[in-house]
Amino acid sequence: MRLIFKNVERETDDPARIRKLKAEGYEEMDPVPQEESEEQTEALEEMSVSALRALAKRKGLDGTSGLNKEELLAVLKDVI
Repeated sequence: MRLIFKNVERETDDPARIRKLKAEGYEEMDPVPQEESEEQTEALEEMSVSALRALAKRKGLDGTSGLNKEELLAVLKDVI
């Protein structure tokens, strides 16, 4: 399930985590259609490292500042 609060998105399937995030003000997002997700994955490979890091930050991922492009792509493909 994807949840959003202001400009921060979180994704989890853990019911306890979902309840906690909702209590903190997060709301459910509409599911991303599979086609859109595939297009985003292809576009990721064309992005620069700094753009990938910015996207990771927007997705709520921590500890990505030391990752190289391949590592960033792997992490982002898991959350997109």
